Amino acid sequence: MRLASRFAALLALAVVGCPSSNSLAPDTGTTAPDARALDPDSGVPVDAFVLPGTDAPLFLDAFRAPSDCTPMRVSSEPCAALCDGPDQWYWDGERCTQIDCGACRGEDCGLGVLSESDCLADHASCVPELCRSTGGEWLFFTEECHHYECGHSLPSECLIGMPVCDCGVGRSFVEGAGCAPDDGCFAVTTPPEALCTSTGGTWEGVCCPSTCGVPCAAACAADACTCGPLQIFDEQRGCIDAAQCHDDRGVGQTCTIDGDLLRCADGLICCQDCGGDGCTGEPTCRAPTCDDTGRLDACGNDRLAP
Repeated sequence: MRLASRFAALLALAVVGCPSSNSLAPDTGTTAPDARALDPDSGVPVDAFVLPGTDAPLFLDAFRAPSDCTPMRVSSEPCAALCDGPDQWYWDGERCTQIDCGACRGEDCGLGVLSESDCLADHASCVPELCRSTGGEWLFFTEECHHYECGHSLPSECLIGMPVCDCGVGRSFVEGAGCAPDDGCFAVTTPPEALCTSTGGTWEGVCCPSTCGVPCAAACAADACTCGPLQIFDEQRGCIDAAQCHDDRGVGQTCTIDGDLLRCADGLICCQDCGGDGCTGEPTCRAPTCDDTGRLDACGNDRLAP
C-alpha cells in the first residue's frame, strides 16, 4: 500500500516567461535585456540597458543563478500584455517549458534561456531529464516510493509518493547515470490475452490495442486488448499507465479522469483552475479568454458576476 498525496501531480506546473527586451526583471519593475559582452574599461556589458536619468546598467546575468533542479519560481499570465522580446524557457522541476514574451510573473523570471535545448542542457543531470535522455519515461503523474525496476512498480510504503522513472523492461534507474541494463531482470512469457486481462484490460475483437482510451482505428476483427483511458498495452507488461496519456491534452479534452490531474497542451488551461458558470460540468482544456477590461478570467467567467 502506498500512502501518498496529490503532491506528485502538483510538483511543477508553474512555468515560464520573458525576462529580456522590455520585460519586467524580478522584483524590480525595471527592464532587463539579455547581455553578455563586457566593456574592457568599465566592466559594464556593452549592450546593457541604462535606465533614463541614471547610470545604472541592468542585464539578465545579474539575476542568473547556478543551474539546479528546483522548480523556478515563475508562472504564466494568460492575459499578459504584448512584448517585443523573445520567448524564454524555464525549468519547472521536471521539464523545460516555454512562456510567451511578457507573460512571465515571479521572482525567477530573469533566469530564462532562449531555447529548449539550452534549458535541457542546463538541467541534464536532474533526475527527470536524466531519465528521459537515457530512454526512460518520466511518470510525472505517479505517486510511487521508488523508481520502477525492470519495468515494474515496487510494492512499498512511504508517507508521500513522488514521480518516478520507468526505464522499461530489462532496465532500471541508476542514480547519477540514468536508465541502464539490469542483470537482475528476467523475462516472463505470458500469452497476450492473459497479460491483458490480468492487468485490467478487456480482450476483444478490436483489431489492435487501444491507446489512451482511444479505440484502434484499423478495420478488422482480430482480438486485441482494450486498456483504461490513461493506459497503453505493452506486449511484456500488459496495460500500463503512460505519460503520453496524461500529457498534451487538446481543446475540449477532459483535464481530470477519476481524480487524476492531467496536463493541458501548451497555451491551454484546465477549467478546473477557475470558478464561475463557464466551468460547469467536467473540467476541460481550453484556450484562455481575455478581454480589454480584465474582468474575464482565463476560463471566460465574469469575475464581478460569476
